[in-house]
Amino acid sequence: MTPTKRPQLLLRVPLACLALGACGGGAPASSPKGSSSGTAATEGDPKPSIGELAAARGGIAALGGAGNRDDSGATGAEVAFGGAPLRAEEVEKGKPVKIDGVLKEWPARAPMRETISGKTDGLGLDIAVQYDDAKLYVGGEVTDPKPARTAKHDASDDHVRLLLAFPSGRGALKAYEIGIWAGKAGESAGAVKWMSGPQKGQDVAGAKIVESDAKTGYVFEAAIPWASFAEARTMRVGLRAAFRYHDGDGGVIGNGHGSVEKPSELPPLPSAAEQSVVDGLLAQKNLASEPPKIDVFADVSGDERKERVSVFGKFFTICGPGYRGGHQFFWREVSGDITSLEARDVTGRGKEDLVVRRRVAAKGSVRETVEIWTLGSGEEPATVFAHEVGIASSDGKRRITNAVRVSQKEIEVAIEPAVGWDAKSFTEGTPSDVDPVLLPWGTVKSRTFRLDGGKFSKASEVAQAGVDTSASPTASPATGRPDPMPRDVATPPSKPAGDLGRQVLEAYLRDAGVTPGTKPRFDLEVNVDGDGRPERVMLLGRDIVVLGPGFKGGTGYARLSLSQFGDDKDVGELTVRDLTGDGAAEILVRGVRRMNATSGERVDSDGLFVYQVRGGNLTRVLAVETGRETSGKRIQGLVQFVPAKGGKAFDVDVRPGTAKGWTEKTYPWPEDKPGGTLEPLLLPWGKTKSLRYTWNGTAYAVAP
Repeated sequence: MTPTKRPQLLLRVPLACLALGACGGGAPASSPKGSSSGTAATEGDPKPSIGELAAARGGIAALGGAGNRDDSGATGAEVAFGGAPLRAEEVEKGKPVKIDGVLKEWPARAPMRETISGKTDGLGLDIAVQYDDAKLYVGGEVTDPKPARTAKHDASDDHVRLLLAFPSGRGALKAYEIGIWAGKAGESAGAVKWMSGPQKGQDVAGAKIVESDAKTGYVFEAAIPWASFAEARTMRVGLRAAFRYHDGDGGVIGNGHGSVEKPSELPPLPSAAEQSVVDGLLAQKNLASEPPKIDVFADVSGDERKERVSVFGKFFTICGPGYRGGHQFFWREVSGDITSLEARDVTGRGKEDLVVRRRVAAKGSVRETVEIWTLGSGEEPATVFAHEVGIASSDGKRRITNAVRVSQKEIEVAIEPAVGWDAKSFTEGTPSDVDPVLLPWGTVKSRTFRLDGGKFSKASEVAQAGVDTSASPTASPATGRPDPMPRDVATPPSKPAGDLGRQVLEAYLRDAGVTPGTKPRFDLEVNVDGDGRPERVMLLGRDIVVLGPGFKGGTGYARLSLSQFGDDKDVGELTVRDLTGDGAAEILVRGVRRMNATSGERVDSDGLFVYQVRGGNLTRVLAVETGRETSGKRIQGLVQFVPAKGGKAFDVDVRPGTAKGWTEKTYPWPEDKPGGTLEPLLLPWGKTKSLRYTWNGTAYAVAP
């Protein structure tokens, strides 16, 4: 029988680096999905110690999808989310771009007026970019008193060039160059051609250009299929682009330098998802023009398109075209420093999880943890494993490290020899928020954790004799440390429900007049009532139904109709999460309420509704409006779950997001105040800059 090979990541945390500065150079920006940055071990084969393997491979060689062995965690390829004049706007659903040579419906064009080479007096180029799932659209205005346009479509004709680069893994960029030639009415048609690569000189398949003359030159619209670029199937974030107008006489103007050979010099082209990070967080923190410290592109949630996972100082963010509809993002302020991220499938869910290395400086020492964050069935990362793997004195002369082997659904932590400390001299305290580092003189040589119920739990350990430390000073709890990173409250594990309470379900179907055999849209098995046994939580139509063997004696059910929604399809999502820290999960519902304004226009209001099972009944404990849209104009707010100070519950953080089509002067409604049955959508121009709701024992209320 051929032994099964399991990808593994071997880590030996180089704590000398923590106190003494950078160790080594850059490494890969990310590992391909399913690949390992460490050494693959084969099950059944004799294995050397983890420490030996890690040391043989250079220690922590690739922990961090950004390839981070140095203190910065950077590859040198990171690019800012904002600060560039050009952005890519997403085309509104139901309002496709009309390629007719008229830019009336286009967003404002950005000037591309930097002289790249030659004489450019009298030349001008203004560009706007839009996109949908299938195509990239370019709208341009060319200023040229005497544009040269012929059927040759070569370098001697005046034309616009697009240089477009995609992240392609390990800090690299794949760049393309396309030429866009406008036609001339009655003489020649326009063309869109490759200017580089194996298809140089050939038409871009499926591309289209339509132009029209203007007083000072011409305008054009071009459509280029995403399928033209191999990387675009999964990569729509982290793009870079430059537009240039090439005058046949040798003058070139555009929006920055860079080339196919030097793609890292191209300016960023932020998407709507990335722009939401700028508007909702980075601009407020004066970080919009700063490149992230760590930038990882990985498929962590939703469809196959990759998300952009970034670290800006203390802020960790996730955004992407398939994440939260491509218009919202996640952010978290962390304690300590995230020194590296690696994306890989650790939990076996078919998506990439995040292997995180976090460093906390304390009074007289530095501590390091390895954590696994997963998005699971939700949209926010939850910590499913955390273990302290190193302690070093501030001068770097004393240190204790653990070697860590990370493979799918299994993690092993093992001791390494101490430097500068022994059983008698080591007096550092133990952390309360994570499993502590294994000590060389302790009774545990190594410990194995396996995935169980959505979390990594201790499965086995290898014992050793240990050293008698009875004569050594007593170690007290760690002091002088900054507050540890708030830990995710342990949400009860959920899974697709089976036939739990079939007879009770049939009773509900009869009582509600629902056709027998109707399948729920959402069906989960999770503890929501606090007795430790799981309940079955379902959404049938607009009814939330809860039942189970320990719920109402196993003979009854609770039912709540989501009457705020006009149609079953308006309920977009039902998930579960322990927000209040009592060990039982709350039920989270997201959906759209459809209303009519006094003008007769339909208004769509997005909302988040949180329900708790209490005393056998379903009670709403929070409702927040998260977005509002009418006639293509939209306000998108930001709502995040933030670990509370006590670490036993989550607060709900609400902030303004972005506005599209509205300004402070044109927005038709007044600013709402908090405290009603539906907490308000915060406006980008509003007086209220943020609201934080805390759990008071019975409901979520505005924090004092």
